[in-house]
Amino acid sequence: GVNMASKYMLVLASIVLAHADKPNILMVVIDDLGFDDVGFRSHQIKTPTVDQIAKDGIILDSYYVQDVCSPSRSTFMTGRYAMHTSIVDWIPPQSAYGLPLNEVTLADKLKANGYDTHAVGKWHLGFYKWEMTPTFRGFNSFLGFYSGGEDYFTHMTSGAYDFRRDISPNCGKNCSQPAFDLDGTYSTIAFSDAAVQVIQQHDKSSPLFLYLAYQAVHAPAEVPQSYVDAYNSTIMDHRRRVFAGMLSCMDEGLGNVTAALQAAGLFDNLVTVFTTDNGGPTTTGDGVGASNWPFKGGKHSIWEGGVHGTAVFRATGMQQRGAHYGNLMHGVDWLPTLCEAAGITNWSSPLPLDGRSHYKNLLAGSGPQMHPYVVLGNSTDACKDNANESSCGFGIRVGEWKFLRHGGGIPDTWIPPANMTCGDSGACNESTSVCCPGGNNLDDFNATSSADCCAACQKNEKCAGYTYNLGEKKCWMKDKVEKCVSGACIAGAKNGDAPKPGPGPAPGPVSNLTLLFNLTTDPHEHVDGVTTAAANEDVVSQMNSLLDTVLETYTQATNDPACPFPGWETDPKTGRKIMSPWC
Repeated sequence: GVNMASKYMLVLASIVLAHADKPNILMVVIDDLGFDDVGFRSHQIKTPTVDQIAKDGIILDSYYVQDVCSPSRSTFMTGRYAMHTSIVDWIPPQSAYGLPLNEVTLADKLKANGYDTHAVGKWHLGFYKWEMTPTFRGFNSFLGFYSGGEDYFTHMTSGAYDFRRDISPNCGKNCSQPAFDLDGTYSTIAFSDAAVQVIQQHDKSSPLFLYLAYQAVHAPAEVPQSYVDAYNSTIMDHRRRVFAGMLSCMDEGLGNVTAALQAAGLFDNLVTVFTTDNGGPTTTGDGVGASNWPFKGGKHSIWEGGVHGTAVFRATGMQQRGAHYGNLMHGVDWLPTLCEAAGITNWSSPLPLDGRSHYKNLLAGSGPQMHPYVVLGNSTDACKDNANESSCGFGIRVGEWKFLRHGGGIPDTWIPPANMTCGDSGACNESTSVCCPGGNNLDDFNATSSADCCAACQKNEKCAGYTYNLGEKKCWMKDKVEKCVSGACIAGAKNGDAPKPGPGPAPGPVSNLTLLFNLTTDPHEHVDGVTTAAANEDVVSQMNSLLDTVLETYTQATNDPACPFPGWETDPKTGRKIMSPWC
């Protein structure tokens, strides 16, 4: 008996030792975050928790994601490009497809290597079959919503309630329950509380993987009023003020999660990833106040504003903190990077990975380039129904060169931050993405921002307005503001309404142009891509050939013909419509 007991203790000790050096992993995904939104960039919205992660970790300066949510989430989960998982666009809730069941997820990998895995928040990787929901994809529990967006308080979308509590692995029909008790609870708060609960209940005999995918800061623009009021004296623009409240609420919740990790003794050996899923939406219908400044474009496009994402990484044992990592990195890299952090290096994958581990580089603060190129993917929402989305704008990046075939999509403008404060005097009425070449030039001078133009115009009696050219960083003072057109400028009027462009040409077919940008000399894509392409024919030829090769393995999901959408299920207890799998 004693011998058996000692053997048991030895086995138990070996299990504990095997897990002792495996870090706990917190992966935070924020939805629709712009490049210029977090505090350490905007210096306008207060995000002390995220700022502290950046201060203790490393900021990724050349990090790319897909241009909308589902494709990026598929890359995070599989380490494979969206065009290889087939999830090349966001998944509408009534769609009979999702992340293919032969894909192995990050949660699958970590769970197989001793991790206790939990998901909280937004899923958006398909749910028409139970097997596609989180607890069938490697997670031991899930609290959140299956679809892509909904009301933050009522959790309603497309006429149905979408808030689920899945309490165990493979928690399908008769196990998964609608979380009606959270009807009326703001989702950011609900998700932060759920994450804290996971941490408090965690058994430390195994390492923790917590995937926390906030709904914030996705549309609709909703947040408890107290978070908005905190910016009443500093942000004049109402839309930006509400957005700031949404982001601050997320940061506060993440602070609670961090405090819970510290209280539970899980923080000292912790790897943290904080990433957006795509750039912030700006001029599109889902825009609620995000800023990608100084980049062009936003969500739905493959301009830098749509795919050049915000991310920070923090881990125990880092040699540099508060540093910047300049190597080319993509969302596909999180799976191999976090697997290496967890000590999983020698494993074969049934499907070829596109990602590369940056773990050693991130710990050191620098290192060799891991990618010969990254696939930026397709500009979504540009194609007609059922079209091959790779033909409506597709991009790759090789070193300093960015190559776009058929354009970069919409939005395609530069939107300066709405950061005028209520204390500013003598403010001018401005329009972004407008140039006004008409009228006589009173003066022109170099300037760091349009605010310099406005200040000069206020002091000049003859000045009616100005045009600030974003590419040249130059002001033209005008005696009249006229002949305005859309362009890479900010136009302002000293008195009266902000300048507006005249009617432009009717939208034409998808561009057949190939565009080339040198992101070392032109990081914000101001230089005409056609001109750069014409001047670098050899580069264009090489990029064209590479893109042809890349697109040979392009796949795009289609609806399962055996599972047409029948309408939402009626919950037998409440009589309410609920979102649930139907096939």
